[in-house]
Amino acid sequence: MKQTVSIYQDDVEARPQDRLLEKFPKWTLAHWCVIVFAVSFLILAVLPETRLNDFDVPNGAETVRVARSLASRAAFADPFPLMATGTTAHVAPVYPFLYSLVIRMFGTGYTALRIVWTLNVAAFALQMALLPVLSYRLHLGVLAGILAAALGTFSLYAPIDTRWESFFAGTLLLVAYLLSDLVFRDGTITTTIITGGLWGVLILTNPVVVLLLPAWLLCLPLRSRPLSVSHLRRAAVILSLAILIVSPWIARNYLRFGAFVFVRDNLGLELYTGNNSCAAPDLRINIQSGCHAKTHPNVNSAIAAQLAAIGEVQFYRAKMHQALEWIESHRAAFLRLTAQRFRLFWFPEADHLWEAVLVWIVTVLSIPGLWVIAQKNPSVACVIGTAWLLFPLVYYVIPFEPRYRYPIYWASLLASGCALAAAWQKLRPARSGNLANRL
Repeated sequence: MKQTVSIYQDDVEARPQDRLLEKFPKWTLAHWCVIVFAVSFLILAVLPETRLNDFDVPNGAETVRVARSLASRAAFADPFPLMATGTTAHVAPVYPFLYSLVIRMFGTGYTALRIVWTLNVAAFALQMALLPVLSYRLHLGVLAGILAAALGTFSLYAPIDTRWESFFAGTLLLVAYLLSDLVFRDGTITTTIITGGLWGVLILTNPVVVLLLPAWLLCLPLRSRPLSVSHLRRAAVILSLAILIVSPWIARNYLRFGAFVFVRDNLGLELYTGNNSCAAPDLRINIQSGCHAKTHPNVNSAIAAQLAAIGEVQFYRAKMHQALEWIESHRAAFLRLTAQRFRLFWFPEADHLWEAVLVWIVTVLSIPGLWVIAQKNPSVACVIGTAWLLFPLVYYVIPFEPRYRYPIYWASLLASGCALAAAWQKLRPARSGNLANRL
């Protein structure tokens, strides 16, 4: 009898009831997701931030430079345009590798550029389409996911210009969370293995997400207490497989540089470019003021020559030392820059005021939204809270760029959508309650 009840409860949890789906019975969750994807893609394609300003594959961004090198001579090298600096770990490997496949097939002209652009727009539209799935699976309501997708589509403020992996990484992270949540629901070995492998690929796309993996593996089992041995086993398998996937790249870095490098080695350089006597909190301001040209090998041939002469790892470690020395001797300035970068991460500035205001609204709404989520699903609130807490830590100490928030932007959108859905439920007429009173 107990076993029958347990199976029934699991089945109910696997198929949560939803008011929107009940109101429109002919529209399944899949229908809503397809519509959200199509509408989001079309809107994104015409927004100012998604317009292509190049006519061929760009030459300046480090990620694209490495992709060009991979396509032309199968070498993960030379991230800077001013001169060849040799083998690199300046960027994470997955996105340049995928970009290089497009270049190999279509060259470096407008066709290749348009294909990568389309894939990036589709990646972000897919995030929006998955938000209703996420909100449904987490018992937060499909409406919350649809509202979140609308907010995300119209509040785009980081350019989709093919140079960076932010939108692709955000899609991978959202899928990784959906799969991780599924692992702690059904615990099948196949799902667990796929999830661990995806986390490994994700870390090789954006290594900052490694801060989230152990935290989320602790948050996800909160729905079922006490913590069982099977939960610990699943978490251990996911963590082990992620490490296994990342290990060959770490071994490659050790063989190339003779030192341990966890995926990327450029933190020292970015810390130095963001913390010095001429630094501003925003990378764009640093570029306009000339400070970036004084500190970064991407635009300074003398610095690029120094890097090539002493080696990438040694050069970046020296820059890390310089940055830490400056921070130690300029603590007030460092704290001021960090506070400004914190503000920009959550309340960014934009070329168009309406873009900035929409993002600010998302940020503000996400706070009560997190409270709404915590009342319904504490494990989800834990996941979102740790994402907000841990992921931005690195970005508070380096020059700000709008794209940095996009791998976790969907978490803010989900919370904002839940806040709006909860407000809608309170404001709409309580028809069933009025009917009960009349009876």
